Amino acid sequence: NNGNLVMGFYAYHSHRIVDSTNCNLQPPVFSEIGEIVRRWAVENNIEPYNEATHKGLLRHLYLRYGESTGEIMVCLVINGNSINNTDSLIQQLKTISGFKSLQLNINKEKTNVILGKKCITLYGSDFITDILCGLRFNISPLSFYQVNPVQTEVLYGTALEYAGLTGKETVWDVYCGIGTISLFLAQKAQKVY
Repeated sequence: NNGNLVMGFYAYHSHRIVDSTNCNLQPPVFSEIGEIVRRWAVENNIEPYNEATHKGLLRHLYLRYGESTGEIMVCLVINGNSINNTDSLIQQLKTISGFKSLQLNINKEKTNVILGKKCITLYGSDFITDILCGLRFNISPLSFYQVNPVQTEVLYGTALEYAGLTGKETVWDVYCGIGTISLFLAQKAQKVY
């Protein structure tokens, strides 16, 4: 946004960023993390990415939260191979309860796809853990995982009820992400692929 660091969300039907420090759909701690990253980026002259010119380093701030564990992953998506002065960012993020991982995701493509294929762990673990339907899942930046675990459990329970599994079925889970539905159905099916 005119060379200034703007953090927020895409405006309706556009790629224009509406500056926002708060979203009622996300955990409140995400706003605090956003402000820490914004201050750190400004203090360290980290140039924000411009989608039109394909210039600038910091493309996205991508956050993950383990609803049942409270674990937090912070992922910086960059248009480059590295980013400077992450030690000070790590020290600030360590003040956040539940902070477990700082990831760097490399996305140098001319695309509006958020994540690139390569991740580098700058601090902590390569993943955070969450529990869904009594099953533990390790979630990396590239893992597909449901963003609303509470409602997901309701949805999966309904799907399992409608499936009417007797324990003799073979179930195919196509486009399964990290396998949340697969593992949930495996409790009632003979075999799941």
